[in-house]
Amino acid sequence: MGIDLNTTEGRKEYLSEKLDDLLDGINESYGVVLMEELLSRLELTIKDFNDEMQTLCARLIKKQEERQHLLEMLRSQEVLHSQTVDTQASSSSDSSLLDIISSEMTDQTNHLSSHESEEGTSLWEKKLAKLEKKIK
Repeated sequence: MGIDLNTTEGRKEYLSEKLDDLLDGINESYGVVLMEELLSRLELTIKDFNDEMQTLCARLIKKQEERQHLLEMLRSQEVLHSQTVDTQASSSSDSSLLDIISSEMTDQTNHLSSHESEEGTSLWEKKLAKLEKKIK
């Protein structure tokens, strides 16, 4: 007659039994109310924790997708830059744009661990977004 801790009901039953054992010394009228309050608070705490974890995981996934997109953009820019250097056919505006991009990327790398903004995006992410807008 074991308790199944893999189900919600099994965990509730286990906690109820343990709380009953702990509350034996307390008056019957207070013990039931106290146990119900403890169980409701515990359930609320678990629900809040699960919600926060889901939010954090969603934010992590979104940030990773943004980083992958930016990395792909940088790689494509590097390919474009190497092709223009190899062919020596790039115009002065293209090379100045690439110089601006590379200098801003150097600045961003130096300030990678700098301050976070109010929206939760870092300074280098904002600069990359501006660069992306310039390129388009």
